[in-house]
Amino acid sequence: MQSEPHVDPRRQPLRPTNEEIEAWSAREHARRAAWLAGPSAEEKQDWARRYRWRAALGLEETRLAPAVEDIDRWAERERKRRVAWLEGPSEAEKHDWAARQRYGADAADATPPAQAEVEAWAAREKQRRQDWLAGPSEEEKQRWAERQTTSLFDDLMRFPATLESELPATAQQILRDAELAGKGAMYSLMRAPLAAWSYLVHAGRTFEEEFYHEPRRRRVRY
Repeated sequence: MQSEPHVDPRRQPLRPTNEEIEAWSAREHARRAAWLAGPSAEEKQDWARRYRWRAALGLEETRLAPAVEDIDRWAERERKRRVAWLEGPSEAEKHDWAARQRYGADAADATPPAQAEVEAWAAREKQRRQDWLAGPSEEEKQRWAERQTTSLFDDLMRFPATLESELPATAQQILRDAELAGKGAMYSLMRAPLAAWSYLVHAGRTFEEEFYHEPRRRRVRY
């Protein structure tokens, strides 16, 4: 019987102790609670930075940098969005899920899920989000501990299996995004003539005011 190959214990990664796992779990729980409470100062700075880039490219209504009030209003909207996310999927999310299920079904039986199935998924998703906020589960703890003991080579070896398991959901999401992109293109093409006409009318009115009308004379006091 052939003996097992000798492995140098110095090259073996150490598995985190239970205390280290629980410490990570506590930090992750606090991070999730802070996420629900609202954007942090770093998130606000990041949003303001991205806003300035969009404004410089002309993608915002003004080219001015966001004021403190603008940042606070965005932070409040983002906080409400996160609270609404915790309360369960919205009607738009339910519609998207039903559409993905329809695309994932066979072509011969591509019927949308019943309303009861959609509501059952929404209830499970709501519970999943609340469990996520409550803190890392035992499964999450074990996955974190395994990631601390695996190398890059191990991750590359597991990549094909991970890709194969996640590919169906990814393909459904791509199909859904393609559908939305097609609808968005049609909507933009329908609105483009009206938007161009409105812009030309406004530009013509500005041209007349600048070149045809006499400049207003102001009375100068002596």
